[in-house]
Amino acid sequence: MGNDRGEIMNWLNRLFGLPIEESPVEKVIDKLPHDGEVEKVYQARWVWYHTILAAEIFFTNILLIAILIVVSVK
Repeated sequence: MGNDRGEIMNWLNRLFGLPIEESPVEKVIDKLPHDGEVEKVYQARWVWYHTILAAEIFFTNILLIAILIVVSVK
């Protein structure tokens, strides 16, 4: 699909003589190292994100149980 977009943009450039700018996303992707370092960083962030998410869910459950106990005692 990305190749089709490039072909369309080249066609429009030839038709109208407009300059084609590379998208910011493509510029960032081109600058990324391709040695697996990006995958390692992604995996580390994934682990931290889900660890924090699990802790938040745990504390939310504790609060809900506390609310349930308070409401049931009244």
